[in-house]
Amino acid sequence: MSFIGNIPIVDGIQLADANPAQANTVNDTVTFNQSVTGVDIADVTLKSIGVTGASIAAVTGSGALYNVSVNTGQGSGTVGLNVVDNDSINNSLAIPLGDVGLGNGN
Repeated sequence: MSFIGNIPIVDGIQLADANPAQANTVNDTVTFNQSVTGVDIADVTLKSIGVTGASIAAVTGSGALYNVSVNTGQGSGTVGLNVVDNDSINNSLAIPLGDVGLGNGN
């Protein structure tokens, strides 16, 4: 068991682009409550409504800030970004996102 202050969590996911309408690619900023490692494409998923073909293009960053580039696909609708807790994102103490256990940090 970990002390709650040591457990990494997602602080927020924000659209990084000022006006993404009609853009082929948009960027989201994922912020964690502390520095983490192991964030990659397998750690993010998309939820699309009215859009087909949307995909994750890249995940870059370090520390507590990461950028996720999303290919927007075709159609008119929304594309949402989710962080997946598969215990591959860890802090410097090797404590995984949301603490030990799959899905508890989504």
